[in-house]
Amino acid sequence: MLAQLRTLLTLDLDAIDVRKGVMGVVAIGIVVIFVAIFGTVGMTAGLAALNVNMADHPGSLRDRSLAIVLMTVLGALIALVAVWAGTSHVWVATLLTFVVTGVATLVSGFGPGAAVRGLLLSIWAIVALTFGGDTESAVQLAVAFALGGVIAAGIIWLRDRALPEPSAEVEVKAATRTLGDLARSPLGWFSLLRASAAALAMVLGALLFPEHAIWAALTVMLVMKPKAGEAVAAGVLRTLGTLAGVVAAEVVLDISNGQDAVIIIGFLIAAFGMAAFKKVNYAIFVLFLTALLVLSQALIGESADTAATDRLLATIIGAVIAFIGIGVGRWALARSTEDGGGAPDPTTDELGDMDTTPG
Repeated sequence: MLAQLRTLLTLDLDAIDVRKGVMGVVAIGIVVIFVAIFGTVGMTAGLAALNVNMADHPGSLRDRSLAIVLMTVLGALIALVAVWAGTSHVWVATLLTFVVTGVATLVSGFGPGAAVRGLLLSIWAIVALTFGGDTESAVQLAVAFALGGVIAAGIIWLRDRALPEPSAEVEVKAATRTLGDLARSPLGWFSLLRASAAALAMVLGALLFPEHAIWAALTVMLVMKPKAGEAVAAGVLRTLGTLAGVVAAEVVLDISNGQDAVIIIGFLIAAFGMAAFKKVNYAIFVLFLTALLVLSQALIGESADTAATDRLLATIIGAVIAFIGIGVGRWALARSTEDGGGAPDPTTDELGDMDTTPG
């Protein structure tokens, strides 16, 4: 518990990266321009290229190529289902959330690369729900994701030719364990708990915050970790960061007095801070992220006050659900210990690489 307390209080000021902050502003600016020109289709292709590029981990050419193809195909299929369903089809959205969260958690047992890919795909599935429309839109965005994956593959190929890296060894876990083995391990139990918690958060989010239904589920996915101490630390940091970000955004909006120029400056500062302070402290990162999201709502003519309120309440609800999920796991463990069997310990070392995933 002392280690988690230190995590809450530690500010690693040496981790401030001005260069990344500038790059963050440039990246956000490019995204804004891209969306203004190409709309949601362009944004989807851009997100696909970003996800596939982030999912490329060291390994053999065969494994890397397979991972790129899987990320592209699965991302396109997820887009097809998620965009068709949207958050208005609550039960379809809930089922999708349950499946992708459970599978993503389970495959983390194959190693760090699989853990990151699973997390990226599960977050994409939740985000794609906000693009909900009709069948035509679903097909368009699925194709856009596939195109973005192909573009990312080309970029990775060019990068490898320009900056070749020594071949890395294939991860041992991927070669020695099957999905069935993982499902029967403690990770399988934790996957079920995490998927159920995320699905519950999606239902509550759709009912309580229909305009921002995914925020509670995203909080569960990013906060709920195998070890209770780490989950509590992540939940508290995310909640405090969200509260501070809401306050910061409201201050900017109050000072702006409706002037877009002031809001844009605040938006750019938030974009810089989100990238530059990412490794300083998780709460600081969430502060800038929340301010960015709230101010973006004001810039596109939506209610910033509603976004701020929904963001804070959804984060609190998501964190509480994550804590309850961990509590249920520990209760089941205690019961199984008394009965001499049953639910596995969701905090053992057999949980693969869940703790290596970002967020």
